[in-house]
Amino acid sequence: MPAFRWGMIGSSGWAEHTFTPAIGRARNNQLVAVLGSKQAGADAFAARHPVEAAYSDLAKFLAHPDLDAVWVASPPDLHSAQTLAALAAGKHVLCEKPMAVSVAECKAMTKAAAAADRQLRIGFNNRSHPALQKLAKAVASGRYGDQLEARVQVYHPYATPPPAWRQNRKRSGGWAIGDIGTHLLDVLRWLMGAEAAAVSGHLTNRCWGFKTDDHAALNVRFKNGAIGNVTACTGAAGGAPRVEFYGTKGYFALRGGLFGMPGDLESGLKGQAAKFEKIEAFDTYTGEVEAFCAQARGRDTGLATGEDGAANIAMVADGRGW
Repeated sequence: MPAFRWGMIGSSGWAEHTFTPAIGRARNNQLVAVLGSKQAGADAFAARHPVEAAYSDLAKFLAHPDLDAVWVASPPDLHSAQTLAALAAGKHVLCEKPMAVSVAECKAMTKAAAAADRQLRIGFNNRSHPALQKLAKAVASGRYGDQLEARVQVYHPYATPPPAWRQNRKRSGGWAIGDIGTHLLDVLRWLMGAEAAAVSGHLTNRCWGFKTDDHAALNVRFKNGAIGNVTACTGAAGGAPRVEFYGTKGYFALRGGLFGMPGDLESGLKGQAAKFEKIEAFDTYTGEVEAFCAQARGRDTGLATGEDGAANIAMVADGRGW
């Protein structure tokens, strides 16, 4: 089978230091083209990575020969237009999170993917982790009973200030809530197996003092009666990520584990002793690339859909209050 051919929208930051190497590690996947906001940046990327061509014009990029899929790794305010163009050109799209800035944009993207009969998946890379998949399946099967409550927390202090677009609310859709919180809300919704009935949030900028938030705490009430909360922080230390789930029959508590980190899992059922196990590190980005390729070739791999992305942005929007 020929290699699955990718185009990358984005020539710096995560597009370069994380997503491009993930494609390189993935079996039978190849990055062949890059689109930068400026030709000089795209050319510099091409000098560092073995791509066939570098572009600064979206239409020319999408016309690159035999391009199977596009990874949209630009700032969130550009996601909608670039995704719509890629779908119209017949390309599958892996769109980075947050899917877009508004729910309306997300719905338009999802509708366009259906009309084009192309895959649109959202870059919630935790969904490619086998250990998290196993936990989600256990919850869905009823092993822990009905969902009662879950908590997901990440404190990840940036070492340096973020790029200017992350400090702009209209461009980023929020910093902590849009950079980390969107991931955590996806994990929460994935585990709860229900849509949100109500979301409230408290966002502050006490760590960095930019106009966008660096600490976001959200509470969610789900339509199945379960409750959840998420804390995302880009300015303070808080140790390893945490995921706690409580059901009517049992619970689990994961320390670490998110974003491919190694972790420790404690789980228990009523009337039984708790169990403890190690969660091995896993390359979630390479796993995501391979899963997306399989998805585009006809196998359902459980990556987040456009509908998942739209529901996520609806929760983000309610939580941030704008």
